[in-house]
Amino acid sequence: MKDKLPNFLIVGAVKSGTTSLYNYLKKHPEIYIPDSKEPRFFSFYGIPKAIFLKNVFPNLENTFIRDWKSYLLLFQNSVNFKAIGEASTSYLFHHERVIENLNKFFPEWKKLKIIIMLRDPVDACFSHYSMYRMRGGEPLVFEKALEAEKERISKKYITLAHSIRFFFYHHVKAYLDNFDQVKIYLFDDLKKDTLGLLEDIYKFLGVDPSFISDVSTKYNVSGIPKNKFIHKFLINPNILKSIVKPIAKTLIPPGEWRKIVEKIKMKNLQKSQMKPETREYLKNLYRDDILKLQNLIKRDLSSWLE
Repeated sequence: MKDKLPNFLIVGAVKSGTTSLYNYLKKHPEIYIPDSKEPRFFSFYGIPKAIFLKNVFPNLENTFIRDWKSYLLLFQNSVNFKAIGEASTSYLFHHERVIENLNKFFPEWKKLKIIIMLRDPVDACFSHYSMYRMRGGEPLVFEKALEAEKERISKKYITLAHSIRFFFYHHVKAYLDNFDQVKIYLFDDLKKDTLGLLEDIYKFLGVDPSFISDVSTKYNVSGIPKNKFIHKFLINPNILKSIVKPIAKTLIPPGEWRKIVEKIKMKNLQKSQMKPETREYLKNLYRDDILKLQNLIKRDLSSWLE
């Protein structure tokens, strides 16, 4: 039997609502997306292990798909689905490597449908920092982490270089230049009219646009844990969770387990605040890129500069 391959990719951006989008699209009966978000295969295929480990630090190596056979296994149950895809936010930032690798593995890679979600880069940058701070992977306060970026980049610790991945213009342009069908949405679109955005994506993917997904849960929200024990229990592997989770999944309907976990996580988080002077610094840092991006995608992004 011929291997099933994705016909669409959600390529990013990180911290721009892609986890929520992934979970909403996954509910559609004509859309197949693997249970594991972020396989990130095309971002890191073929690079030396030492560079790979530095590039993805402090993420765990075993959360990445590194070989073609394992990647294909993600889609082995996708028979009879109209739209088959995956969501890896690293694909936007690492666009050069991704496009090169897609060309190696996909006979008609230019025909892949590409979905891009973008967010105000200042907020996205702080959210990215907050995510790693929340997980325990970022030891520095935000301003010190920004100061450390140049050194981190020089040493290939790309994941903890928070601001560089949100200069969107060149990343987006690469996809527009190389693919026949690209849809670009804003995080604000997702917040203001989630169902309208989903309907537009359904039409783009060629599936039933009348399907109404449950959009009551927000996913992958960042913040400061009120109770560190509860937070670590929810996000880290542990013996108790390995016992409870399989039992819970037999009692709770499919898809509901993740919703319950996300709601508990959200209630246990409080939003951290960025210093006003840091916000101004980042707005000035991104200003030229934002102006170029709005001309490229024909969207008013002036609110990002206010």
